[in-house]
Formats: sequence, structure tokens, C-alpha cells
Amino acid sequence: MSIMPFISIAVIAIFIYLIFKSKKETSSFSKTSSQGYQTIDDKFNAERKQKQERINRILEKINDKGVESLTSHEKAILDEYSNSN
Repeated sequence: MSIMPFISIAVIAIFIYLIFKSKKETSSFSKTSSQGYQTIDDKFNAERKQKQERINRILEKINDKGVESLTSHEKAILDEYSNSN
């Protein structure tokens, strides 16, 4: 009996293992970062949510107290937001 078929099967098995291992490592899911994000999309969505909450607070202030009550920093945030969208 020849040992060649066993070697061929072992080489194929190792090759398949390496392919799946490399796909797992390059997956879009990564270990949780120190900020708690699983993916780049999670980080983007969290930052987007924070920005939207900041804008909503400014708009509520305008609704309650008027545009004159805004600080120069709040006006700059609104200008930046309106120019980016």
C-alpha cells in the first residue's frame, strides 16, 4: 500500500484549513475595540448618532429660546452640519 494518497489528503486538508483561517482573520468582524465597537460600521453609526443627538439638542434650544440664544460654537456646528448634508 502506498503512502502517497495519505500525503495528498493531508496536504489538501492543510490547504483548506489555511484558506478558512485566513478568511476568518480578514472578516469584517473584529475583536471588540476598547470603545466597544464590533465593526467599523458600528463605530460610524455610533458617531453618527452622537452627532445627530447634538444637532437635535441645538434645534430644541432654537425651538424653545430662539436662534438668538445660540452660542457661536452651536452656530458653527449647525453650519458644518448643513454644509455636509
